[in-house]
Amino acid sequence: MRFFPFRHRDRPRPMPQRPHGHEVVRLHGDLDVRSAAATGRRLGRLIDSGPEVLEVDLTDVPHLSPDGCAALFTALRAARARGARLVLTHANEQVRGILWQTGLTRALAEGEGNDSTG
Repeated sequence: MRFFPFRHRDRPRPMPQRPHGHEVVRLHGDLDVRSAAATGRRLGRLIDSGPEVLEVDLTDVPHLSPDGCAALFTALRAARARGARLVLTHANEQVRGILWQTGLTRALAEGEGNDSTG
């Protein structure tokens, strides 16, 4: 067995840059007042990491409350501040209804020329 009097420590290496392309996030569970703040913060951090498009897949979100829309509005504000796009996909009928009632559907379409809740 060899004895090494000095321990070698690797220097921290910078994390590789994420591509500035299309990032997909899949949400799971109800998006309501209990989960809105944490979800909004997480989506904001993802947008800050630099994708040009953040797609939020709502397939596994069975219920969206008007309070839960706050997370999506937070993400939309962060995306616009960075010049990125937020796209919502695979929303069920109940979720699409709430998105429309809260005005989020219109807010997403402003400046993007399409309805982003397909």
